[in-house]
Amino acid sequence: MTKYISTILFLLYFGNVIAQKDVTGFLNYGLSNAKVLSEKYLMPQSKMVSSALIADFQSTARVKHLGGVDLKIGVNYAFVPTADYLFNVEDMISGGLLTGITLADGSVVKAPTVAKRFLQGQSRPQMNYNGEITEMPNGSDYSSMLSPIVGLSVGLSLNTEIGFSYMLPNGDDNSGNAKMYSINLKHSLKNYLPFIRRTPFLQMALAGSYSKYRSTTDVSYNEQTGQELTIDASGYGGGLLVGMDFPVFGFTGKVGYYMTQNTFTLDGTYTGIPVDGTVESPELFTNEEGFINFGVGMFFRIYHFRLSANYSYGLYSALNAGIAYEFGN
Repeated sequence: MTKYISTILFLLYFGNVIAQKDVTGFLNYGLSNAKVLSEKYLMPQSKMVSSALIADFQSTARVKHLGGVDLKIGVNYAFVPTADYLFNVEDMISGGLLTGITLADGSVVKAPTVAKRFLQGQSRPQMNYNGEITEMPNGSDYSSMLSPIVGLSVGLSLNTEIGFSYMLPNGDDNSGNAKMYSINLKHSLKNYLPFIRRTPFLQMALAGSYSKYRSTTDVSYNEQTGQELTIDASGYGGGLLVGMDFPVFGFTGKVGYYMTQNTFTLDGTYTGIPVDGTVESPELFTNEEGFINFGVGMFFRIYHFRLSANYSYGLYSALNAGIAYEFGN
């Protein structure tokens, strides 16, 4: 059954994660405007990447004994709320965020972000810039992100545990090539607190993590070649884990604070941009976020296997689930 579920989740991942290739269309409004519009357009993707960066799969607050090992495989699923499906271009123009742009049709002001794709016949804003009228790029229905992850955790001395995780690479050209790795530490607080120390099933620990993410997607501006949308991201932070850990099942709660930084760049040479001409590898924007993350989870043990599921809320809601083989604990 576990193998069957994992297969379905992997198919969902490769079938649904479609990075937006039409972001280069914003270059038709000049580089400075393209940076402003791209940030609004790609922000849901940035927040989903941030969710993947902080997914450390801490399904239990118990820290492994010296030499104890967990082998893990799981998935993290983040999704975009409907409030972030659209953005208002008229507000950006009236707020002075865009330069030299007017709306050709004032009755159509809402444009899709990367999370929403307009159907044929749905009108997108018509933008008048540099004497030309063009329609805003469409979205791609990239409203969720499913990240398959494998990991290894090892118990150290002094009630401490270290873990490593790696996001399985996606080599599909249509989806982009994404890679991520994480390092995390967990230290038990049980011995410092008499009440918890005297209660075998209660667990408390401090947990921290650091993650790096990079993805590249082939794009093209006016049929030019050798161009990519690149995302370089990192995240770090930590928090408190509190849980009840019984032999067969358990529950865990978490609260923590995290910092993420995501930079979106159009790598390559872009020629024929209105006003700007030729531009080399322009950086579109960098999104830096600091946020509190809450999480709850539960797990079941069957022999040496631990099945877990967790829900967390930070920038976006996220679910993660997995299976671990634990021994020497």
